[in-house]
Amino acid sequence: MEIVMSMRLFLLLASLQICSVSMARDIYVSPSGSDLLDGSSVTVNTKTKTGPFKTLGKAQQAVRDLKATGGLTEPVTVHIAAGTFQLPSALEFTDADSGEVGKEIIWDGVKGGTLVTGAIQLKGCSAYDENQPEQVLNCPLPNSTVASITQETDSRIKGNAPKFEVFVDDVRMQLARWPDYGWAYVRTPLNTNTKFKAFQTLPDFQSETSNARVHIYAGNDYFDQYIGVSNIDLINNQIELSTPTNNEIGVGRRFYIDNVASALTIENEWFYDNANEQILFIPPYGSAAKKVYISNSKNLVTLTGTKNIKFSNLTFRHSTSSAIVLDNTNAIILDNLEINNVGGAGINGTNSTSVTVSNNVIHSTGRGGISLSGGDRVTLTQSGNKILNNYIYEYSDILFNIADAIIVNGVGALISHNTITNGNGGAIYIRGNDHFVERNDISRICITSGDCGSIYSAGDWTYRGNVLRYNYIHDSYGYTLNLDTLNVDKNIIQYKYDSARGIYLDNGVSGFNVFGNLVVNAGYIGIQIGGGRDNNIENNIVKTNKKAIYIDSRSPYYDWNINRDSLDSMPIDSPVWKTKYPKLSEPMSNETWPEGNQIVRNIFISTTYLGYSFKYQIPSVGNTIMDNIVWHATSQLRIDYKILDTGESKGGSLWPEWMKKNIEQGTINADPCLSIVGKKISLTCDSSPAISLGIQGLPSDFGIVK
Repeated sequence: MEIVMSMRLFLLLASLQICSVSMARDIYVSPSGSDLLDGSSVTVNTKTKTGPFKTLGKAQQAVRDLKATGGLTEPVTVHIAAGTFQLPSALEFTDADSGEVGKEIIWDGVKGGTLVTGAIQLKGCSAYDENQPEQVLNCPLPNSTVASITQETDSRIKGNAPKFEVFVDDVRMQLARWPDYGWAYVRTPLNTNTKFKAFQTLPDFQSETSNARVHIYAGNDYFDQYIGVSNIDLINNQIELSTPTNNEIGVGRRFYIDNVASALTIENEWFYDNANEQILFIPPYGSAAKKVYISNSKNLVTLTGTKNIKFSNLTFRHSTSSAIVLDNTNAIILDNLEINNVGGAGINGTNSTSVTVSNNVIHSTGRGGISLSGGDRVTLTQSGNKILNNYIYEYSDILFNIADAIIVNGVGALISHNTITNGNGGAIYIRGNDHFVERNDISRICITSGDCGSIYSAGDWTYRGNVLRYNYIHDSYGYTLNLDTLNVDKNIIQYKYDSARGIYLDNGVSGFNVFGNLVVNAGYIGIQIGGGRDNNIENNIVKTNKKAIYIDSRSPYYDWNINRDSLDSMPIDSPVWKTKYPKLSEPMSNETWPEGNQIVRNIFISTTYLGYSFKYQIPSVGNTIMDNIVWHATSQLRIDYKILDTGESKGGSLWPEWMKKNIEQGTINADPCLSIVGKKISLTCDSSPAISLGIQGLPSDFGIVK
């Protein structure tokens, strides 16, 4: 009888314990915890074996167990204490980790204190000598460790360079390169895509060509790539590449060579000595090289088919590719995260809906900041994705361009109140339909690239319904080969800070509504319509020391089949498309001309030399240009124009002469009485023509809201 009673008591206690676990709504994780504990409390009690788990994987399993026992009856929060959580591989979330509406799973850390890292710390490194700060140090690194490291495949990154990066005292290191700073140049292409003669004298790399590669802008200033080197001919000063460049190699184009041991000559550089299984490096200036890490994990968090999860107040670092990857997810929130020192993008999401990426700080990334795609273009079903209030800076350190701070694809994303600055390439890249881009603050983009934009879209007549409203775009330059001075026979190869665009509707992209943006010295062109159709440019203020607005008909080399093929692939005659974009299915009088565009009620203020701020390549009819204000305080304004249907063209036409063509009507050449101080705009007189033309005021709450 006593044995039976004892067994009943045991079963009752066990049942109570199971009930207790199933009712738990808070799970705790701490570097000082143990996976032998139950995760039910912050503090450890060895008697009851309660306390925080030690690993994120154990906490993840606890959530799965909770769901399996029917315990998901309200939101569950995984509390992640301050400290470092090292991941040998990505934490993979599937539908088994999903929450439900009203029963979300929340992974919450300590802001600025909880670090999730994919790095391995190297041990046994040689000692730093403060009397020899530029001495080459080394750390053992077995080939077996390196062999297991992978990264995302990218067609623009080829060659035999390591798939990991090196960080010394939290500083991202540069793979040993020549020249140490800036660029080398192509003197003469020897064939179209694989061989060229260098402008500078190539150093003797001691036959180290098997792993060397070039980082090259082969034929223009917007497409960079890495390619392996098959041979360096020092006698003839020539480089032969192991695979072809995407663009034909051009005279004066720039490159550098990296992943060469003998190029390890200055601080902040490293090289992997495969033969001797060691990392060689020169520490960053002022660093005692106390901590040396390599990135190891390909990603840090992946979510596939996952729903109703939130990650907040966490720091992610040291992945070889994107830190957070989403695929086929719904109702995911990524909030108050910091992501830096990763080899790919900060966040990369595909086929996902209702994803909110908000209040994050993303910087020091290899290939962009945030990329999200979702929604259905065939049915124009909205994605509901939101990118809000993020601060993205110093992004795209590996691929410099076409790796923007924000990329959206699909239908119906909202990009609002983000601050983007100090980027090697473009800022916001739009693909698809019905995206809404508003109140962003964008500056200092295209630092090492040309022909790129603060807000960019390209190559598709069907990308319609996109709204670019109330953005502050300013202080960018671009970096481009100066073709006017190029003369290799006289040893002249010069680059200039030029060719960025503010709002860049490239290669026929159409149907955009560009309203109420403040564009100030945003590069070579404030707003450009590159051969597109049915774009509405209205109520914008553009102040520039270059071109204010440029409408072109594309070069003779542009392949319009890209646009035709896309048009044929979309259901433009379906009821939903015809209702939303009625102009798209209408006949084109000339498909290669910019038609149907409206440039109305804008203010264009020029400060450029002699007022050369306008350039139009348009037919005499088919576009509406009217009721704008144009102004130069000290010079007459001039316009370069080409009237496509008559063939008439003129460079530097004075403004009154242009107005006599009756292509632009109702535009006033007068002082708009505007004071523009930073992002704040005010009228300085009661008689501003902006009032009579009905031009609306702009907000000043651009960028992140703290």
